[in-house]
Amino acid sequence: MQLVQRNGTIFATLFVYDASTKPTWFVATMNPTLTPLQWTGDLYATTGSWFGTVPYNPANFTGTKVGTMTWTAPQTVGTGNVSYTVNGIVVSKNVIRQTLVNENYTGHFGGGIHQMTTGCGNPAVNGTIEKIGVIDISQNSGTITIAAGASSGACNYPGTLTQFGQMGDVVGSFSCTDGGSGTFHIFGLQITDLSVVGRFNASYVTPAAFAGCQATGWFGGTTITTF
Repeated sequence: MQLVQRNGTIFATLFVYDASTKPTWFVATMNPTLTPLQWTGDLYATTGSWFGTVPYNPANFTGTKVGTMTWTAPQTVGTGNVSYTVNGIVVSKNVIRQTLVNENYTGHFGGGIHQMTTGCGNPAVNGTIEKIGVIDISQNSGTITIAAGASSGACNYPGTLTQFGQMGDVVGSFSCTDGGSGTFHIFGLQITDLSVVGRFNASYVTPAAFAGCQATGWFGGTTITTF
């Protein structure tokens, strides 16, 4: 199964085998439902010209509605559930992202961070902050360090890297020049030739004013090239 999302719409292609083990293609265009992180739409079986036919004749293509398809994505970026019906047959499966190749997230980026802090023992610390700065990422196989620097200080996030499809996942302990420290989870880490983006959760241990604070948010940056 492949899912391609643009804005709120997901286009799905489903490659399966029918009751006689013949390869069968299904497609669906799904839109959001009232349930958070869920999309649904009509499911079609497709047939067309033999692949060796030249030129291609679009008149030989047919799409027949056979049921519906629903995709539900939990809060984790690596898993989900697909359920669909084909001529009355109901299928529901839990799925995971398939990793094609491991990404290399190493790079030097200019960008920013958006962080929402809650649960602090000192209520004055709770709130939302946004900072601009530099993000440096170094990677050696399954070990990765993300260093984020801004005018107010810098933090290091070294941890263990795993991957779900194109999404990186990093767990570890962080430390900052302002005395902040704790544990973190970076997820949904994605890199292109031009940028890096990710989301995170963090739990503070120090300093005392931040003890117990829970931080969530996201960060991103564009590649900085030096000449």
